[in-house]
Amino acid sequence: MSETTIRLADLDDPRDLEAVIELTAEFKALDGTELTWPERLGLADQLRGMAAFVLLAVRDDAVVGMLIAQRTMGSFVGVPSCNIHDLYLVEDARGDGLGTRMMTACADQARATGCGKLTLEVNADNTAALALYRSLGFDVPEGEGPGDATYYVKCPLD
Repeated sequence: MSETTIRLADLDDPRDLEAVIELTAEFKALDGTELTWPERLGLADQLRGMAAFVLLAVRDDAVVGMLIAQRTMGSFVGVPSCNIHDLYLVEDARGDGLGTRMMTACADQARATGCGKLTLEVNADNTAALALYRSLGFDVPEGEGPGDATYYVKCPLD
């Protein structure tokens, strides 16, 4: 198997932008809904205007994963946070540690931009994601929560 590399997306490059939009569409399809053309156009504008950075996982010239991050205000501590808006890996890229590598690269990039913690939302029934985030030091509750719950979790960046 070829090595997967992680790099920053160039949202001015149409290929990178299209890859992020396509992966977002795949991610949304997991809920049984389609990313419409107006949503795709709106997403492109939002990514360019609101994303702090986007990471891409690339294997054999194909983008197999993405992480979209936003910088948020840290009014109580005076240090901004980095909110992980979306982390998605195509099915055949899961289970080999790429999610951990993406999150580590995100933490490194967030530190480099002066952020003091990572935050994210995760569905209480997403056991694989809960285990990943827990292993990385996020304050994920133990046990099972209601299937329709969403956890807001954080992890300090030292």
